[in-house]
Amino acid sequence: MRLSFVVILIYSSLSLFAQPSKEFTRHDYLHGKLTPLRSCYDVKHYEVHVKIEPGKRYISGYNQLLFLATSDFQRMQIDLFSEMHIDSILLGSLKLEYVRDSNTVFIDTRVKVSRNKLGKLRIYFSGKPREAKRPPWDGGFVWQQDTAGNAWVGMACEGIGASMWLPCKDHWSDEPDSADIYLTVPKPLTGVSNGRLVTTQDIDEQFHRFHWKVSNPINLYGISINVGKYALIQDEFIPRIHNAPKPLSMNYYVLEYNEQKARKHFQQVQVMMGCFERYFGLYPFWNDGYKLVEPPYWGMEHQSCVAYGNNYQFNRYNFDFILIHESAHEWFANSLTAADPAEMWIHESFTTYAEALFVECTQGKDVSLHYLKDQKRNIENKYPMVGKPDVFYHDWKDNDIYYKGAWMLHTLRQMLDNDTLFVHTMNDFVKTFERKIITTTDVIRFWSKRTGRNLKPFFMHYLYTADLPELEYQLKTNSEGNLVARYRWTNTVKNFDMPVRVTMTKDRWDWVTPLRNWQLIDLNFFNTDEFQIDTNHFLIKLKQPKRI
Repeated sequence: MRLSFVVILIYSSLSLFAQPSKEFTRHDYLHGKLTPLRSCYDVKHYEVHVKIEPGKRYISGYNQLLFLATSDFQRMQIDLFSEMHIDSILLGSLKLEYVRDSNTVFIDTRVKVSRNKLGKLRIYFSGKPREAKRPPWDGGFVWQQDTAGNAWVGMACEGIGASMWLPCKDHWSDEPDSADIYLTVPKPLTGVSNGRLVTTQDIDEQFHRFHWKVSNPINLYGISINVGKYALIQDEFIPRIHNAPKPLSMNYYVLEYNEQKARKHFQQVQVMMGCFERYFGLYPFWNDGYKLVEPPYWGMEHQSCVAYGNNYQFNRYNFDFILIHESAHEWFANSLTAADPAEMWIHESFTTYAEALFVECTQGKDVSLHYLKDQKRNIENKYPMVGKPDVFYHDWKDNDIYYKGAWMLHTLRQMLDNDTLFVHTMNDFVKTFERKIITTTDVIRFWSKRTGRNLKPFFMHYLYTADLPELEYQLKTNSEGNLVARYRWTNTVKNFDMPVRVTMTKDRWDWVTPLRNWQLIDLNFFNTDEFQIDTNHFLIKLKQPKRI
């Protein structure tokens, strides 16, 4: 999920995800921290049954968790927002007692659950879930009608969590290995969710049920509910990688009256898949397929069921940035998932840079750099890009994990000065952590080892401090009448040694590696205006130079 740089000026007051601006409560920690009551079990599978009644704005059903006990326990925690009612909880055939504490549910299992044993917990729920006031940023259900008067329902919950509607273990670090999702919706509407459609079954004269099967690990906020009068467009992508699997199935669920428009607009998906395959490798959920679905809000990266609601618009770079960005999240967020919302930069920085890589793939480096410069104007440098861990809710006050994060990666690429190394490292990075949970430490260790560079100081400065590295420089004429420059970093973390490009000779870039101490270089020209530092490719701050 993200904001376009074109419209960011309009929505500059909106909060996305960056440094928290609130005092966290006990309930924030209960939701965000992996306590012993949550770490005692590992969810292996979710079986979600939900009936959607648009006229009542009401849902009901049950979620069955297949879990593996990681320690002995007799008390456990699940999460469900207080707006939703728990009808009953069963462990096997045992009906369990529970205590609700705001959005947290503490369950007494009645019998000891032994370590390394599998268990099935079934939780029946019902109610009117929270409605999204400003989707997808303010999460919840969206109850609308299309222009033909048909019910049109969507749901997005990245910011507040899947427990907004679904009883679950709502922690990013515990993805189920697979899921079955059963959507019961009014006829003649279609219910669309993640993975592949297995069956459609009539329930009665008014409702029918759609069974969707997810064969891969899935983050819970990625579980999707879409209900509408949809037309289905089918396509496939043939990979270019040698010995790749069979063609990738691609299905597009669009409002019936948008079918012809969508058929033309979604032709860019073929181009996008080819570009992303080049930079990131094969689509990570091949056996679940790739799917677009039209929701009543802007867009969201629901796994194998990408929500697309940008009204079939191209930006001035001649591509649909919502389509490109949300699809790139299939690699970064859905396959490679941060362990904690505090490290959401991993999702958004790589995905935002994927936009620039798509532009580079289709229009060349010069246009891609122009695209990055447009985004650069939105960087604020007020808060670190890594937030506070162990709390679920983050009220991010800027968009730096998007645009500053993308520029951090672009700077890293320039610093390596080897596009082949950068692309191969990116490919290996995605492959190594495919369908895995990842931390910032994992990112730093991998990129350092793969490139043969100690990148820890680089990442520590850009991620954990708010300000940009400041390069101070001064120009002077020495006793022999030659122009020299001295330069240094003034505010960087310990051992920061990022090289940058400067003009030691007119119109030619050369590398220098500033340190915290002053260093000198001789300049092969006499006009101080000819001295430049490459801020077109490096995200740094320059201290106002002065002649001495």
